[in-house]
Amino acid sequence: MAQQDCSRMEAQGNFDAYLENPQDWAYQKLQEENGAPVKDYANANMSTKQVFLSSIWACVVLCFAYDLITGVGDGRYGRSTGDLFHGNLWSLPF
Repeated sequence: MAQQDCSRMEAQGNFDAYLENPQDWAYQKLQEENGAPVKDYANANMSTKQVFLSSIWACVVLCFAYDLITGVGDGRYGRSTGDLFHGNLWSLPF
């Protein structure tokens, strides 16, 4: 932070982008040094519409995952001969 003269939020956004994809982050920084516009990683995807849509999507995925896990455990998906958690996982026909 002190060497780059940036705020904590900007430094955290840069580091998160680096951890997500180091090659693209390094390419973006090289392009910025050559005159390309600086990408604002600290405020990326922070519009209220995007946050709301991502939250709705996460809720839908969690509902399906919950239904799948409980359905496999109850025997709704596949013919289970007993409970799933005591060695019958590999006997399901899928």
